[in-house]
Order: sequence, then structure tokens, then C-alpha cells
Amino acid sequence: MKNINLKGLTKENVIGVVVLLVALINAILQIFGIQTLPVTNDEVSNIISTIFLIATTAYGVYNNFNVSKPSQIAQQITDGIKDGELLVEQVEDMIEKLKNTYKDTEHTEG
Repeated sequence: MKNINLKGLTKENVIGVVVLLVALINAILQIFGIQTLPVTNDEVSNIISTIFLIATTAYGVYNNFNVSKPSQIAQQITDGIKDGELLVEQVEDMIEKLKNTYKDTEHTEG
């Protein structure tokens, strides 16, 4: 299971999650017949489509928000490359060194 690192979340991340939760709560209340917004029977298919949209969006948000420490570091590296602060070659060299270090520790432990 991924560790959640709340220190790296931005205001946009939090607002996005809150908006999705409000939409999800509204959809659940409508399913149980509690009308938070007036809806007619003709709009039932729209509600089902909305629930599907909310579920798929929530899944996408979960997969794309950087909530773990490793994903936040990876995002910083990606941003550094995009901003020209890091060269791709530097990152590739760093990855290669880390792989070699990992291989060396495997041989000494095994």
C-alpha cells in the first residue's frame, strides 16, 4: 500500500478532492431519495452518467495526484527537466548509479 504524504499536497489538490467528495455525497444522497437538488424521473439517466463520471474522475485523480513521497520526488524531477533545471542525461546517470548501488547491496547481502 502506498504511503500518503500530505505535506506535498497543494491547495489545488485539496480543492479538487473536496469538490469531488461534495459531488459524490450529492450523488449518493440522490440515490437514496434525498433530493438535494430537484430532479425529475427523466433525469435518472443523467444521474447514472454523472455517478459514472464521478467514479472515473475520482479514480483518475487518485492515480494522478502525487500523494506518496516517491511520486512527489518524481514530479520534482519531471518539473526540473521541463524547466531546464535538470538535463535528461543527468537524471539517467543518477538512475544508473542508483541501479548499480542496488545491485552492489544485493551481492553483499545475498
